[in-house]
Amino acid sequence: MRLLTVPAIMILASSVAGGAEDVSVRDLADEVRDKGWIVFSAANDGGDWDLFLMRPDGSDRRRLTDTRQYNEAGAKFSRDGGKLLYYRMPVAERVDNNTYGLFELVIADADGGNPRSYGNKFPWASWGPDGTQIACLDKKGIQIIDLASRQIVRQIPRSGIVQQLVWSPDGKRFVGTANGLGVAWTVGCLDAETGRIHPISEVDRYNCTPDWLPDSEHVIYSRGIVPGQAGWAQLWLAKADGTERRLLYVEDQQHLYGGCVSPDGNYVLFTKSEVDLGKVDNSRTRMTIIRLKDTPMVASREPSLQKELNGARSGPALDLSWGWEPDWKPSH
Repeated sequence: MRLLTVPAIMILASSVAGGAEDVSVRDLADEVRDKGWIVFSAANDGGDWDLFLMRPDGSDRRRLTDTRQYNEAGAKFSRDGGKLLYYRMPVAERVDNNTYGLFELVIADADGGNPRSYGNKFPWASWGPDGTQIACLDKKGIQIIDLASRQIVRQIPRSGIVQQLVWSPDGKRFVGTANGLGVAWTVGCLDAETGRIHPISEVDRYNCTPDWLPDSEHVIYSRGIVPGQAGWAQLWLAKADGTERRLLYVEDQQHLYGGCVSPDGNYVLFTKSEVDLGKVDNSRTRMTIIRLKDTPMVASREPSLQKELNGARSGPALDLSWGWEPDWKPSH
């Protein structure tokens, strides 16, 4: 995948529609420029995947890792923005949306400095509320790990969660992609005290890649396709109890994954893919930002889709060029 310069990113963002839309995209870029930093994975010219950092408008793009022998993926900032966790794997292991959390965990400073390997015994790690602990999705259960000692502090049943574990900002719940709650993968919410789990997404279709909003009461996730039917993954929002589900964004010919919300709760950041992930290498993934207040949004000229999503609008969508699984931290 060819990495684009900042001017090229802005041209791509502006050329989506033209005219007044160009202006609205530039306005969106101006709004988010100083609202923290985004970390993401992307393929470099050598073919391996590194981590990169940039401003939310696509400027100040810089490399955080440069390891020809590894692919780095799944980077997440701690809640205070001071630390970074990610996974690295041998370069022969291709980056995959469903398996990256099974490799070697690395924890570093937010700028990529002082990386420390924690080995491959901490699958699907997620930051705890204060950055001193992580939660991991071991086969034995969800394990709370003290980072300083690397010891298990507590363990609770995983209750069917199989990947993409995320600990809520208030520490009270987990979400993750689960099986056993429906006919396909389902986004499940698990109580950190009782271990009880319930579905957030529909149970008759494939749903995945959840994340918490800053209020710990809402979850963003990918609403997938019905088994055996054609379609594309969409971006949806729901309350943690599974009620008030609503569309955020849908686009023709694009699967939407890895949605997260800006630290101030006002913007949505996600990955677009031309193919259903799995394997990320040939998916042509790009990153996009939209305003939460502009949703529901539909990017489509297909009349049937517009009719189905009556009430959805078009709106400015800021293209951030090639990249996958971005995460957003506040400025300091």
